[in-house]
Amino acid sequence: MSNNEAKTKKRKKVPVDKHGRPMKRRAFPRKPVYIIGILLMALAAIGFLVMMILADLLPPDLTIILTVIVIALLLLTCFMFSSRYRWKRIIGIVIALVFTLVLVSVTGFMSSTLNTMTTISSAGIRAEGPLARSVNVTQEPFNIYITGIDQWEEEKGYDLERSDVNMIVTVNPLTKKVLLTSIPRDSYVMLHTAQAMDKLTHTGVYGVDETINTVQDWLGIDLNYYVKMNFTAVRDIINAMGGIHVYSPVEFDSSLRPYHYKKGWNDLGGRQALFFARERHAFEGQDSIRVENQQRVMKAVIKKMTSSTTLLTSYDDVMAAAGKNMSTNMSSKDMTELVKMQITDLADWDIQTQKITGEYGEDYVASLSSKHKYSVYYTDPESVSKCVSKMEAIQNPSAKEVEEALKTTSKSFVVNYVNMVSNKISEKIKGEKEENEDQDN
Repeated sequence: MSNNEAKTKKRKKVPVDKHGRPMKRRAFPRKPVYIIGILLMALAAIGFLVMMILADLLPPDLTIILTVIVIALLLLTCFMFSSRYRWKRIIGIVIALVFTLVLVSVTGFMSSTLNTMTTISSAGIRAEGPLARSVNVTQEPFNIYITGIDQWEEEKGYDLERSDVNMIVTVNPLTKKVLLTSIPRDSYVMLHTAQAMDKLTHTGVYGVDETINTVQDWLGIDLNYYVKMNFTAVRDIINAMGGIHVYSPVEFDSSLRPYHYKKGWNDLGGRQALFFARERHAFEGQDSIRVENQQRVMKAVIKKMTSSTTLLTSYDDVMAAAGKNMSTNMSSKDMTELVKMQITDLADWDIQTQKITGEYGEDYVASLSSKHKYSVYYTDPESVSKCVSKMEAIQNPSAKEVEEALKTTSKSFVVNYVNMVSNKISEKIKGEKEENEDQDN
């Protein structure tokens, strides 16, 4: 066989039409596909950038980085589409699809988060609660009053709203310190409006406004914001963040549900955590131990919520879970500023706890029959004074404390993220080194 014949056989057959003329190969993908892909990407990019500015949830440097990445991917895809190579054009289509889907999802996440925060804030501002004593939440210390109502979502309007959980969260954003101050539900206090003695839990019947004003009168402090939630909100919020890690100093069983809690660390879902915090009959100290367990749950929630993983992946789910069963008089702007600050700083907060102590007795309460005495909790004035002093100490740190705290964080998300990763790697290397030394010994 001659060389010419061999070359002819090796040649690929060119398809021909019915007239025997060679057919032109159609370009793949077709030009309309490129145009549609670029238009979709452009619309997704514009929507993302606009929503990122409106939501204002991200630090400035992270916003700039994401903007550059979006523009770069858009230009890369255009370059791929204009290539003469088919495989590059196909890669361009894949990038366009992934790019569009991701941007649409993230834009939806930011929009949903912004709407939910606005809804929660609006519900609190429209409700019976007092107006917020607003401060710059990223620069000034503030107090949040947590009032937990003892009912489920389906019980709204069918039962009295008693304030079952009463806790003051003192926050100092500069020193990254949080102080949880728990107040026993049966504390015997002077009602703000009626000027008569009653249990603190009964103030919830008259509305959160009465609870806030009564506590402010009693303790002589300003409560800047409040957060009001019921059982359903607690359960759903904890489930949305993937559960919490809670320490129990003793082993016990819930008297309300078939839940068992071991001594040590427990991984709890929303319902398990709720009944962990509600239990008192399993303990001799009853409400005193329950108050401590409420603090343990709250501490675990704060730790989980301020972690970078939860903020970046589950924040939208958490806010959606809180939606219908939580209200606050903190504005959506202040909530956004707190989220943005935490994403920027990536800080580990120093969470401290304390509780107001006293002893149980019997006395008359204003909201019930005056013919009988009821179980009440007489708070110890010295304990009250110590708790208030510690709250003031958190709010008024020394200049040295503030200076040292500011040294550990930067205003740049990138710098803080690099430092966080470096610290984790160093801790891991140090831990492995110590483990190897122990094994050698």
